[in-house]
Amino acid sequence: MKKNTERFQNFDDHLAYQIDYTSNFNKSFRREFQAKYIDKNITPDEFTILYTISFIPNISQSELATLLFKGKAHVGKILNDMEEKGLIKRYAETRGNMIVKRNEITPKGSEIFKIGHKEFENVKSIMNKHFSKDELQLFINFLKRYRDILETLVDVKLK
Repeated sequence: MKKNTERFQNFDDHLAYQIDYTSNFNKSFRREFQAKYIDKNITPDEFTILYTISFIPNISQSELATLLFKGKAHVGKILNDMEEKGLIKRYAETRGNMIVKRNEITPKGSEIFKIGHKEFENVKSIMNKHFSKDELQLFINFLKRYRDILETLVDVKLK
């Protein structure tokens, strides 16, 4: 990996490149980490949905789509796949005048969530050893500010 990055040293000091590179690195990390430590039979998006439903049980498909930067129909397909895998059970209920599908984690999904939550807590612990709380918060604030500045240039539509 080091040899490949030596060719791109001209980009090392470019913020946009570093953010893009880190984003792509993080996506690859999530896939590899999940396959190795959590469950190789579910995708990172499926795990994110399990994680989210665990903390926000009544989250809608539209809200999940926004969280995942995906279209509502795409998230619907992911949810259907998760139901086929036995990770969630979907129920239709009425909210106001609309029919909304509610998602409930199955025992199989709960087991995967527990393993994943433990592993992510380990990663969080490692990060906390290398960064102070103030540094982490500052980093988060910088990322938010970066996005806010970019959004003054182009209205970013989250799918």
